[in-house]
Amino acid sequence: MRKTCIVFLSLFALLLIVPEISVAQSDSQSDKFGSPTFTTDSSVATVPATSKTVPHWTSSFTYQGVTYPYTMVGTNPASSNSTTTVDVAIIPFDFVFADGLVLSGTSKVGNVLGSPNFQSATYTSGTTQYGDAVQRAEFWPFVSGASPNWHTLIDSTPTVYPTQVIQVPQNQAVVLVGSVSHRIFALMSYPWFSDRLNEAINSLHIAPTTLPVVLTYNTFLYIHNLNNCCVLGYHGATQSTNGNGNQQIQTYIYAAWPDPNIFPPGWADVLPMSHEISEWMNDPFIRNFVPPWQFPGEPGSCQGNLETGDPMEVVANPDFPVTIGGYTYHPQTEAILPWFTRQSPSSAISGAYSYPDTTKLTMPSQPCQ
Repeated sequence: MRKTCIVFLSLFALLLIVPEISVAQSDSQSDKFGSPTFTTDSSVATVPATSKTVPHWTSSFTYQGVTYPYTMVGTNPASSNSTTTVDVAIIPFDFVFADGLVLSGTSKVGNVLGSPNFQSATYTSGTTQYGDAVQRAEFWPFVSGASPNWHTLIDSTPTVYPTQVIQVPQNQAVVLVGSVSHRIFALMSYPWFSDRLNEAINSLHIAPTTLPVVLTYNTFLYIHNLNNCCVLGYHGATQSTNGNGNQQIQTYIYAAWPDPNIFPPGWADVLPMSHEISEWMNDPFIRNFVPPWQFPGEPGSCQGNLETGDPMEVVANPDFPVTIGGYTYHPQTEAILPWFTRQSPSSAISGAYSYPDTTKLTMPSQPCQ
């Protein structure tokens, strides 16, 4: 049974354990431990007809004779000029390790609530929350025309649930100290963490129309072994087993708050949460399949879903700094719908394929090779 311990890692030791596998890792300003990444959790078999979930709408696009349906949170901007606001439940996880060390998600709740994920800032698509700014840019022909009041928001004053204090078994995590960041952080077993997340959501009886967001601090996930890390967030959807076609569907998010310099520049604070909120807005039930695309600059590395944050994982400096209340946050620039549909020219704001930083992706996605 592996002990949970604090390990002071030199750069040499870090490279022995986990090799660099991403171009975004080539810097001298981070611990270079693993590769920051994201994933999806559970999905539903079909797009729900039920109202027992978050509000959503469905449309489609066609590429090379194939029609691809997609479902997003909110209302259709082609026919709606209204605002959707989804309730949010923040669930802080405080992890207590075998030696008594605590990594407290609770300690970051105030920062999260003050961030651009929940508070408004000014973007070229409007003064609004970050996720909504991306959505408005994505559907700019409607927003700049008949639907200027179209918004997809999350509640700016979410319910903060009691802290979940979780004792971590010795064989489910390892605690490290970064050689550059000098920050304490933990790598935790993905399956074990996922079980704790599901237990918390179920025990708190959160309504399926509410989005639960599990918040951790400097706690990242590995899959099977430490060489396969570090997951900073995911989103998912689970469906109840009964209901005669009207089963409730619970969507949810996990997002870590990483301190600076653990990962490459920009991979800090609310970047994981902004990544997951945007992906949840664009693919809440993880059923939005698109023409298979390759990661920018990485032929052979491919996906086939509408996960707006994932293409940016291999792009240097994917953050878009936003200052609110004197604090500079680092939400992530997102790939937007025309990138996935391979629309040329893009109908999004300013002909963009990424937003808010329109320089990160300047052409449509490339087919998988």
